[in-house]
Amino acid sequence: MFKAISKKGASSVSSVVGLIVGIILVVGVSIPITQSVITTANLTGLTATIVGFIPVFLAIAGLVLATKMMKG
Repeated sequence: MFKAISKKGASSVSSVVGLIVGIILVVGVSIPITQSVITTANLTGLTATIVGFIPVFLAIAGLVLATKMMKG
């Protein structure tokens, strides 16, 4: 009735779980913490503009990580 999961299937399940955990960590933890730290730093001018892009770069890095994990 139940078939055993092959090693390839278990590996892909493990990859998907790892991908989900990675996305949750980036989106749910690191980006909000980074935005909070940037807000409390009271930066102005060019420094504020440059530092304001850090959460964007974190999101891009998360997308690249997800793409690489899905490609294998």
